[in-house]
Amino acid sequence: MMSNITPERRNGIRMAAAYVVVISDRRGRFLARGRTANISESGIYVIIERRHLPEGGMVNLDITIPDAAGKPGRPDAQRTVRYASRIVRDEPVGQLMGLGIQFVEKIS
Repeated sequence: MMSNITPERRNGIRMAAAYVVVISDRRGRFLARGRTANISESGIYVIIERRHLPEGGMVNLDITIPDAAGKPGRPDAQRTVRYASRIVRDEPVGQLMGLGIQFVEKIS
């Protein structure tokens, strides 16, 4: 039996990370909240509660990340980065949903 092995499509190195994310539509309306599973220069893999978000759809992605300048454990030790992004794939992950999201443009 032959298995189909597909080449790796990602260009950047993926790093495991668990950051809080909020996904909204382009008008700023809330769509989902979740956590990252891994992140690279070009995109992110997010785990959210199961809901339908259209593959290929454009969304805003707010990622709350630790701020290296802040002190651990303090609220000011975080910052939020926003990207205009595209959902490139979705897949069930148990009772949750995994989303592969490509960064299109950094907004803030």
